[in-house]
Amino acid sequence: MNQLLDAFRRAAEDMPAYRELCAEQGVQADRIVDLESFSRLCPLLGRANTFDRFPIDQLCAGGSLGDLAQVLTSSGHGGSGRFSFGLTGREQAALNEYFIDLAMDEAFQVKSRKTLVVNCLPMGVFFTSQCMTVANTSVREDMAVALIQAFGKYYDQIILVCDPLFMKRLIDHALEKSLDWGQYRVNVVIGEEIFGEHYRGYIANRLQLGREQWVMASMGVAELGLNLCYETPATIALRRAASDNPEFARELFGIDPSRMVLPMLYCFNPQRLFVEAVGPDADGYGQMTVSMLDTSLAIPLMRYQTGDAIRLPDPVKVAELARKHGVALPTELPQTLLALKGRDKEALPNHSHVGIYKDALYADWKLAERLTGAFRLVFTGDRFDMHVQLNGLDAPEEEAGQTIRHAIPSLVQPENLVLWPYDRFPFGMGLDYERKFTYYVQEEMSQP
Repeated sequence: MNQLLDAFRRAAEDMPAYRELCAEQGVQADRIVDLESFSRLCPLLGRANTFDRFPIDQLCAGGSLGDLAQVLTSSGHGGSGRFSFGLTGREQAALNEYFIDLAMDEAFQVKSRKTLVVNCLPMGVFFTSQCMTVANTSVREDMAVALIQAFGKYYDQIILVCDPLFMKRLIDHALEKSLDWGQYRVNVVIGEEIFGEHYRGYIANRLQLGREQWVMASMGVAELGLNLCYETPATIALRRAASDNPEFARELFGIDPSRMVLPMLYCFNPQRLFVEAVGPDADGYGQMTVSMLDTSLAIPLMRYQTGDAIRLPDPVKVAELARKHGVALPTELPQTLLALKGRDKEALPNHSHVGIYKDALYADWKLAERLTGAFRLVFTGDRFDMHVQLNGLDAPEEEAGQTIRHAIPSLVQPENLVLWPYDRFPFGMGLDYERKFTYYVQEEMSQP
């Protein structure tokens, strides 16, 4: 609690934009004395009332940029050209390394294993480490594969860091280059988007992952930092068990798995961030609202809303549920948990979520080899068509579309499912992996 109050006071005193926002809402800093008053009185922030409204220096502590080590740019708000920024000072850069290394060591023992990280995240998202070798290739599959072939044998393990779509492209290119993944100890960190358990299984199979090798999800926000929330072997085991047991899924996540993709189950470091689920619905999911606790941050954001729907499960109750359903955990359950249902803009008119259609593409691993992973959902009212891109030019068999359809819960299946040869896909012939792919556009109508 003291960390949170110290971070708030620094923002209220030193950040010109936050002083103005507090004054507009009549918030007096001396009235914020505990968690209750903080959550009740402090203004909610988002891109619209911060980065879209104020020049960048007014968002910084002290009203100036200071000595910056790094600038991280957001994805651009769905191609609108509106950006937000994460600024990292010299002191904070070292602390970021510490938090990344801590999470990576917990998952992959990077402090005791010589580790090569191949970072394929797009948009110039890069990071450094005090104990790992990091190669920042961005979305260059040729460069990443060449790096692995040249350097992989000199390391105890390789960690691939990608978003879901580019991970698929990287694996396809590695196959074209006859790369034998089995000669390396490989682990995977997936960021940028949520994914399903069919996808996790497909990636693990293609990379020939053995026991104690993981496909792990991580969540970062440009304005706040990288690797804010991440999976552990225990949270992965819980989500896998929920994917095989609808009753357990309902009790663990409070969702109907016949309509919704399973939320990601993350942990986070409570010494780094304070998280609220603001305005929870009947299932307990509210707006992810984050306050950063480090008092050296260049932009000290308080109660910043990321656009994600989350709830905060009680670890004690989750452990009880696991015992009730006979779910064995490979490691200790983290003391902080966060269930992330996805971004608001990915909610669909049929009350489902794009994630359920993403995962259906990987239910049949043989068919998944023929797909890029790109698709578009086009709605007319509650009825919709699903357009899927093949990674080749061959016309698809009719059975292929039925295979995907059968992997989608019956309540939310498309009216029509169309498989397009690569160069005829009507929503972008080639994937631009630098930008987040758009799976659904509000008010985009089916053609007559």
